[in-house]
Amino acid sequence: MFSYIKRHWPVYLILVLIAIALGFGAAYIVGVKGSTPESTISEEVEHEQSLGADGISESEQALIDGGSASGE
Repeated sequence: MFSYIKRHWPVYLILVLIAIALGFGAAYIVGVKGSTPESTISEEVEHEQSLGADGISESEQALIDGGSASGE
């Protein structure tokens, strides 16, 4: 068996290189097709920046602060 591989090593080398290229190509395609679009990422960032440190929007925080401030 090893003598057969020794005689045909260029074929195995080519097949290994093809397999590696196909693997990287498939990973690239999956990465491009499966990644989140840039517009969605920027919308999420803007939304997160509009929230306060505790995750409550400014309008809701004003309602909370206004309700507790009127009791004082």
